[in-house]
Amino acid sequence: MKKIFTIAHIVLVVYAIIHLVTQFHITNAFKELIQLEADPYLISVFNLLGLFPLAFLLFGLRYMNMTKPTWIGLSLGFMLGGFALIIPFTRQELKKNTVSSKVHIIALVGLIGAILTIGYGLILGNFSNYMSAFTSDSFVHIMTIDFLFLYGLSILLSFKVYKQPWFSMIPVIGFFYLIFQDVD
Repeated sequence: MKKIFTIAHIVLVVYAIIHLVTQFHITNAFKELIQLEADPYLISVFNLLGLFPLAFLLFGLRYMNMTKPTWIGLSLGFMLGGFALIIPFTRQELKKNTVSSKVHIIALVGLIGAILTIGYGLILGNFSNYMSAFTSDSFVHIMTIDFLFLYGLSILLSFKVYKQPWFSMIPVIGFFYLIFQDVD
C-alpha cells in the first residue's frame, strides 16, 4: 500500500507542475471564492477541501501512530491538500487505536458540515459554470484534481480498515460517516 501512496503522490505533484508550467491560466475564480461571489458549486468544492483534511486527521487519530511528523503532515493537509496529506500514509501501517468520544463528535459535526456543503453546491450551483472554471483557471483545475485525489485516498483507506467501506463512495460524507460510526 505504501507503494501505491508514493506513486500517487508523485503523479499528483508531477501533474500539477506540468499543468502549471504548460497550461497556467488564472481568472477571477480565486478572488470570487474569497469574496464568496463564486458559483455555489465552486464554493462547495473549495469548502470540501477544508473538510477532507479534518476527516483524514480524525482517521489518523484512530489508525495511525500520531508522532510529531504525522501531526505535521496531517495538519499541512489543511493548506496543501493531497500534496501533503499523502506523506503520512506512506510512512505508517494502519492499526486501530482507542480514541476519545470527542473524535466521534467532531466526525458528526464534519458529517453534517459535508452534507450541508454538498447540498448547497448541488442545489444552488451550476455544474456548467464549474466546468468552465475548471478548463479556464489553473487554481480551480488543480483544486479539482486535489479533491478527486483525496476522494480516491478516502476510498482506498476505507476499503483497508472498515467493514462497510462502500459508504466511502459518497464523497466526503461517506468517509465522515465511517469515521463517526467506528466506535469501540
